[in-house]
Amino acid sequence: KRQPEQQNYRTAMNAYLHSRGRNTEGIDFEKTDVGTFAVLRADPTDASDAVNAGVKSVDAKETIPDTIVNTPQRELQTVVDLKPFTNVFQASTQKGTYPTIANATTKMATVAELEKNPAMAKPDFKPVNWSVDTYRQALPISQESIDDSAIDLVGLIAQNAQQIKVNTTNSAVATLLKGFTPKSITSVDDLKHINNVDLDPAYSRVIIASQSFYNFLDTVKDGNGRYLLQDSILTPSGKSVLGMPIVVVSDDTLGAAGEAHAFLGDIKRAILFANRADFMVRWVDDQIYGQFLQAGMRFGVSVADEKAGYFLTYTPKA
Repeated sequence: KRQPEQQNYRTAMNAYLHSRGRNTEGIDFEKTDVGTFAVLRADPTDASDAVNAGVKSVDAKETIPDTIVNTPQRELQTVVDLKPFTNVFQASTQKGTYPTIANATTKMATVAELEKNPAMAKPDFKPVNWSVDTYRQALPISQESIDDSAIDLVGLIAQNAQQIKVNTTNSAVATLLKGFTPKSITSVDDLKHINNVDLDPAYSRVIIASQSFYNFLDTVKDGNGRYLLQDSILTPSGKSVLGMPIVVVSDDTLGAAGEAHAFLGDIKRAILFANRADFMVRWVDDQIYGQFLQAGMRFGVSVADEKAGYFLTYTPKA
């Protein structure tokens, strides 16, 4: 238990330290051969009382600086740009049609000598309608914050705007992917059936998988106990399954957290991406002391071939 004189001496010592030696009231000094020094304790005791009578960091907080880091660290998040996987073309107008042609299903018949040529089946053209919408945002930035920031503030905001652009195009593409013919699977055999039977062999294959769906693929083994997921240097995720490359996106891109969804099919034939404009501009407004940063895009997405893929939902067997 602290004695009153010890508490008083501690208070006096704190005042002495905080005043940088100017306030000496209540302080005892001791002369030595090398100089005169303040006595830290009025009545020295054993070390067990140090917690009560000693000088702690809270007592010397005025002399202890805070360290401030001025370079922010971006939060990690799965952001895969789905736009390059689609059929991107540069649009020159606000809307239009994009022609596609269906696969020929007819065949020729035998014809006797000198008989008239049978009529050839006409190509089955299918126009895909598309239209462009405008997406844009602007942010005012004070000139003081630009001048006084320890980092390239405008560059940092521009990077953030670029990520917002990717989020916007991903949302548009994912919305269409979720509209393809739904298929429910409970095992890898169901996945094989869709790949081998349901989807026409002429289509290319890719799996756009949510994290939860990818986890299902990553834990599947064959009859010999070997994992079906294989390493691949050609895919963004570095993995493939059943010969199909895998692109992994966050769960909420294709559904909700914890839901296992995927698109299996030929995404380049499935989705048409009309790219009209992509811009990032800065300007000075004479009404404020600062700058405006505007990011924007003009694009449209359409389903080009509804038979080019399936939207899968994995549910474990009960």
